[in-house]
Amino acid sequence: MAVMKMKLLSIIGSIDQLDAVLDTCCSSENFHLDQAMSFFKDKSEFVSLNDENPYTFYFNKLSDAVKLARLEAAPVEDSDLLLNWDEIKDYVETTSTKLAAYQEEKFSLTQEIENVSHSMEQFKHFQGFDMKLDEIFKCEFIKVRFGRLPKESFEKLSMYSDNPYIVTFPCTSDDKYVWGVYMAPIDNIHEVDRIFQSLYWERLKIPDAVGTPEEAYNTLAEQLKGLNERLAEVKKKMDDFWGDEEIRCCKVLNYLERHKNNFDLRRYTAKYQHSRIFFLAGWVPAENEKEFTKRLEKLGGIEYKFENASEEPTQTPPVKLKNAGIFKPFEFFVKMYGLPNYDEMDPTPFVAITYFILFGIMFADVGQGLCLSFITWLFMWKMKKMELGKCIAMCGISSAIFGVLFGSVFGFEDLLNPFWGWVHQKTGVPLMEGKLLDVNELSTELIYAAIGIGVVLVLVAILLNIYTKCKQHKYGNALFSQNGVAGFLFYGGTIFGVLGQMFLHIPLLTPAYVICLIVIPAILIFLNEPLSELLEGKKDWFPENIGDFLMQNIFEMLEVVLSYVSNTVSFLRVGAFILVHAGMMTVVFTLAGMMSGFGYWVTVILGNIIIMALEGLLVGIQALRLEFYEMFSRFFTGEGRPFKSASTMAEELKK
Repeated sequence: MAVMKMKLLSIIGSIDQLDAVLDTCCSSENFHLDQAMSFFKDKSEFVSLNDENPYTFYFNKLSDAVKLARLEAAPVEDSDLLLNWDEIKDYVETTSTKLAAYQEEKFSLTQEIENVSHSMEQFKHFQGFDMKLDEIFKCEFIKVRFGRLPKESFEKLSMYSDNPYIVTFPCTSDDKYVWGVYMAPIDNIHEVDRIFQSLYWERLKIPDAVGTPEEAYNTLAEQLKGLNERLAEVKKKMDDFWGDEEIRCCKVLNYLERHKNNFDLRRYTAKYQHSRIFFLAGWVPAENEKEFTKRLEKLGGIEYKFENASEEPTQTPPVKLKNAGIFKPFEFFVKMYGLPNYDEMDPTPFVAITYFILFGIMFADVGQGLCLSFITWLFMWKMKKMELGKCIAMCGISSAIFGVLFGSVFGFEDLLNPFWGWVHQKTGVPLMEGKLLDVNELSTELIYAAIGIGVVLVLVAILLNIYTKCKQHKYGNALFSQNGVAGFLFYGGTIFGVLGQMFLHIPLLTPAYVICLIVIPAILIFLNEPLSELLEGKKDWFPENIGDFLMQNIFEMLEVVLSYVSNTVSFLRVGAFILVHAGMMTVVFTLAGMMSGFGYWVTVILGNIIIMALEGLLVGIQALRLEFYEMFSRFFTGEGRPFKSASTMAEELKK
């Protein structure tokens, strides 16, 4: 449960082997590639590689051909692809040409089928018209119009029966329209057209054809049948071809894509200007060093070396977290704030424990907690794969646990009384109103307890900072800062001194106690900057201007004291939410009490749903706020850079 230890891997070899090296490195999820040029102070002897990617053209060509043919490339391994580069290029040219030809023929036939089907649709409505179309279209003195009229308009044609130039031939009809033909002399056609347009005539363009509409329809039907047979034949040829070539084509595609992505990573490598030698560097988790060594030994002809991160102080290792199953979901919250630096501690276990407890205390209800856990697990994690879902599902279990302690089940405060009665009989533990803890009886004590939880967590956060700063060899910060030993003594001494004096009636605030645990630590915090520089051996540690130093540090000291107070008081929200939950459920049952029968239970159920959604959201946010502002800021900077596998980096370059 920590930041994984990293080893720096540097590789030198011939430029001809670079693709194989990158392929080996990228095939592992445990290699983070760094910019090679950053390892050289004098960059004059080295250049970055920016060669044109030879795999891109062939990958795009074959991939586009497969997509245009509406085929799907299945994921396969290309380890047994026994083709050299020239054979792969020939294969891409041949396969893409064939697929393109099949697709072009399919497209052409499909277009013809659509045109013929459209023409058949037109002729279908005029099959009752017995005149020869080719003869009609040859007429020089008569114009013929094919189309349809709304039924209401067709009935109005009788109004124009005295017009000798309107000659109508109805053919077919349905519930809305009548399809038919009208004719008129060429000199009168415009007048007739205006009449029909006023009746909402919709003209249809009839394709050129020989014979009657019915004969034309039958001819097209035969043509359509032939086209469909040809299309089926082409599809079969394509399917047969793809059936024979699918596996091989997918392997070639996979090979090209992998090498295309790997080739893009060349920009992270460096080449010696005076020879064909490359240099590559990256980070490997220490636990994967042996496995990676075996991979590299298979290549041969290269030189490589693993070094501890401390041997390269100018390079900052990437951060990869490693946590056990119960803590891992809470990495989501840590990453929201930022990753720890490589030499910082991983706060995930601390976050998991404290967030789990704080959430449960503030949202203590067995029924609502279990419902929240199940809903977030099912809908947010299982269905949506949201990492937050796993965190809240676990916190719902915490709510159920604390709900048992407070005796609350969906707001009913007496359902667990028989259980606590049994516990009392077996253990003799004292009960309050039939349960272990009664919120109404302990309202004041809960506020004090919330403050106590805050004090303990702030002190733990300060101890974590002391450990982290010692680990980073920042001993001045560990000793003299407000989050160091001096801050721990000042804050802890003040809190426990006041508590002992006011509540426990123990006279702790003696002169010796005040001087040793309050005054001296406060002075050390005040002098943090010069003392830290003196401890680090800096020559100019003494302030240049005493007046400015005193004025600045007085205000900073006031800020330190105020931050201690605000951080402590901020934990009042823990106790407040316990009381708010009880108060909200009291309101629900008060409203339900005004109902009877079915209305009572509807009110209780709706009230529980609303409170579970509203309070679950608020408690989640407030608990996270306590983590980030009251605890994280004391020991965690969140400035680490994430560990990214070379394959992930290649995917990012594509975007």
